[in-house]
Amino acid sequence: MKYRFITQDIIDAGSINITSPEMYSEAREYNIDAGRNYIRRRNNHLAMAIWFGVQPLLVIFAVVLLTGITQLDQVHTGRTTSNARIIVAVVGFISWLLIYGYFVVLRKQRSGLMMFLTSLPLLLVHWSFAVICIANFVIGKWYTGWEKKLSERAGYPGFTQLAITTIDSEANTVEELPFENIRERAVTMHRHDGTFLK
Repeated sequence: MKYRFITQDIIDAGSINITSPEMYSEAREYNIDAGRNYIRRRNNHLAMAIWFGVQPLLVIFAVVLLTGITQLDQVHTGRTTSNARIIVAVVGFISWLLIYGYFVVLRKQRSGLMMFLTSLPLLLVHWSFAVICIANFVIGKWYTGWEKKLSERAGYPGFTQLAITTIDSEANTVEELPFENIRERAVTMHRHDGTFLK
């Protein structure tokens, strides 16, 4: 959204001096939008953090489950897993932990392609981990899509709300402000006997 009175310098300063009803209306609109965008961005990061916590648990659970199924199958068929296959699986798992942890979690390279590529070592453990690779791609696309939308909004990345002041305006006190909605909001939000605005 384009603003007439609010510039990047004002957003960086964190406050705006109101001198007209139009400025107040725009500052109020910006603050509402900044609050909503902050919540959207926080939820985006929270969803990614949850995925970072759940993903290793899913992988470990799947490894334990696949190991159990393989052992049951080997008991019935008499086959064994070679040492080379076990070493490849362990190397794949450790590689995934290191590569994914470094690039995606620490370096925050969370594009869909990067998340997909860094989870490919899991395929050395078992082919069924392709599901995790695809899930990483989809989640990475979703995350970067939201970040791109939010980066086009005023106030990105912090979305700080502006402190509204009336210094050097025509009003010397809150009572003299020509904006009726300020007075009405003060009365409805802060119950008092009327002396608050006098």
